[in-house]
Amino acid sequence: MDEIRVLIAEDSPTQRLHLRRLIESAPDLVVVGEARNGEEVIALTEQLRPSVVSMDVRMPVVDGLEATRHIMAHTPTPVVIVSGALESEINLALNALEAGALAVVPKPPDEKRPDFAAKRHELLTTLRAMAGVRVIARRDYRPKRSLRPEANGTSVTRPQVLAIGASTGGPSAIYRLLADLPADFPIPIAIVQHMPDEFLGGLVRWLDRAGPLRVVLSEDGLPLRHGLVVVAAGGQHLTLARAGSALVVRQQPAQPGERYVPSIDRLLESVAQTCGSAAIGLILTGMGDDGAEGLAALRQVGGRTLAQDATSSTVFGMAQAALARGAVERVVGLADVAAELAKYL
Repeated sequence: MDEIRVLIAEDSPTQRLHLRRLIESAPDLVVVGEARNGEEVIALTEQLRPSVVSMDVRMPVVDGLEATRHIMAHTPTPVVIVSGALESEINLALNALEAGALAVVPKPPDEKRPDFAAKRHELLTTLRAMAGVRVIARRDYRPKRSLRPEANGTSVTRPQVLAIGASTGGPSAIYRLLADLPADFPIPIAIVQHMPDEFLGGLVRWLDRAGPLRVVLSEDGLPLRHGLVVVAAGGQHLTLARAGSALVVRQQPAQPGERYVPSIDRLLESVAQTCGSAAIGLILTGMGDDGAEGLAALRQVGGRTLAQDATSSTVFGMAQAALARGAVERVVGLADVAAELAKYL
């Protein structure tokens, strides 16, 4: 088994020792260096060329956000943000995802806590998975395009909802898409983003600042209306149903052994059953295959189905799985998604 070389960036000596012990308890992970601040992690990343960086966000001299920006611009390396649950840290962590970090996980708790084993597993699994992602230097994002649809002579059913699934790299992609959508976007949006439950509330508040559309966390029975973006809450599935002629959120409990909670497949399958051809499904960047079956179900009933292309994706995993399943009608670059949606609306 190839060694995964981990660089730890953490200003607290106690936390650094805790992280080192956790990481090196795994036979395939080795800590190659420790940084006490963002300036040191920048220098050590250049010097040591680790497989992955475990990055704290709240550090002296240079914080984790600025360190991530510098690393992604000069020494592209997979970065995993290891963050506390304070609001200020969550905001920094989400901005670091926008800057190019691949994932965010909570800081592992004390070994006496009942959730220690689960959080340890989450950290180690994420470091392993992200170490295998090929990252490139960040390029400037293309400016907003006009949303005026191009005449193509195609007659389509007017959509009633846009359902989006995303995983690795998703927060940044969703933020950019919402920034491109106008205040009068005519249909509601439902989103499943794979992310630790602790960060979903902060994700919603962060996305709410992206553009004019209102972003909220899902609640059972919440009615959907145009201009509203609903993000799946943690620990349960986000599905859609009818209440008379209106679309509403229906939270569904997770079943033992399910791989993804909340599940993109479950959302898209409910959209296919509820809206049929009057819906758009979109798979964004992400690792794994969640969403492939649900997108196929939506396409089978006549819904429009899109996937983010490989060039603009952080990880072209979920979209590739959907393509292999025959579920994707159009593959689109992230900068072109909003204009593509306008064609259907």
